[in-house]
Amino acid sequence: MISRTLLGRSVAATALAAGLAVAAPAGMALAKSCADPLKVAVFSVNGASPTITEMMESATAAAKAKGWEVETYDGNGDQVATNNQANTYIQRGFDALINVASDNNQMGGVIENAQEAGIPFVSTFSGLVPGITADIGSNNVADGVIAASEMVARIDGRGKVVKFNWNVLPALQDRDRGFHAVVEGYPDLEVEEVEVKVPGQVDDVYAKMTNLLQSGEKIDAVWTGWDEIAVAAVRAIEQANKQDEIFVVSMDGAAPAYDLIRDGNTLALTVAYDVGGMGSTAVDTVCRAVDGEKFPARVLYKKPCLILDQTVPSTGHKPDFKTCPLFSAEIQ
Repeated sequence: MISRTLLGRSVAATALAAGLAVAAPAGMALAKSCADPLKVAVFSVNGASPTITEMMESATAAAKAKGWEVETYDGNGDQVATNNQANTYIQRGFDALINVASDNNQMGGVIENAQEAGIPFVSTFSGLVPGITADIGSNNVADGVIAASEMVARIDGRGKVVKFNWNVLPALQDRDRGFHAVVEGYPDLEVEEVEVKVPGQVDDVYAKMTNLLQSGEKIDAVWTGWDEIAVAAVRAIEQANKQDEIFVVSMDGAAPAYDLIRDGNTLALTVAYDVGGMGSTAVDTVCRAVDGEKFPARVLYKKPCLILDQTVPSTGHKPDFKTCPLFSAEIQ
């Protein structure tokens, strides 16, 4: 005999399901295909960062090329506002969400709501968490290892290194792990870790690097979590006329970083990503998800490149990510 409690729960669940069926957006992905004129949101918690801006722009262009309608949003460093806006997109019946470099660990409610609405949640450089369709990025632990290994090799595994990073985004956390995996094997290496303030990261790094240089302590190298702040560190080093004593290594592959490397400047190298390709890959992933494709893994990695003076592209161009080297021994 079924108890009244269980029967009541069953009736309530049936009613709830019926209500959801009525309330569900008419444009749910399950009822559409990639060929349809989808409505897609592209958003980030920090859209002003150059690399993030490029990913958002490339994703927007790729989506519009498919005939999709696109809305973008920049949270200006406010994760709560970003989450609220993403939930608004779901409530408005958008067909997919593309999160560009906002920590997926802080977007659990949004991801759950997207699942309930039956729409893809695709991200770039935002971390592996349950419920996402896929995250597009690079193996950032390996990238942190490559940048740190090249740095350590240039100073023979000894001296003082300053590390600037913002350990909030999963991609930057992974790069940090790669850095530590390298430097912890060198007992003669002194590391000073500096946490960067975001937003305001450029001015913050410039000011903190300037203060370190004014302290008079000898610094041999600087490791930065991404190119935007590497450029700020270079500016401070040059302002102090220390460019012949200190070099900087970084990751991302932003155009200003290429300019500094091309000019033979203080920025020695960067591990560069196909940033534009990540935005377009996110759109392609949405397309595949809307068409019902299942992914064997929720993280899709793209190949980076090692960019230094021998491999930096000419002005106005990007590396060929299909052929460019990732390790120094591959460079002719």
